Amino acid sequence: MWATMEPDVYGGDTHDQIVPRWRIYADGDKDADHETGPLELLPSRFPPGTKVTVEEPVCPDCGALREPHWQDNEQTYGGPCDCGFDWDGWVLDQFS
Repeated sequence: MWATMEPDVYGGDTHDQIVPRWRIYADGDKDADHETGPLELLPSRFPPGTKVTVEEPVCPDCGALREPHWQDNEQTYGGPCDCGFDWDGWVLDQFS
């Protein structure tokens, strides 16, 4: 099983908002499911020795992690990297 944070780049009432969601795959599935809620991994569903790894994208220009911004007490990921790389353009290119 694996999941990718693959946002809906056509979200919202006007279809122009980036809405976070998980795309979840499992071995043997022909297609993935989408989930906007939290991922839940029950330890009883996995054998001993199971490992969970989280990988975050890094800037292709400078190698920095994408840093969150806070707006109205909500964490967002909009805006460019400190080096000027266009993260929002990258999201639209990758997921539209």
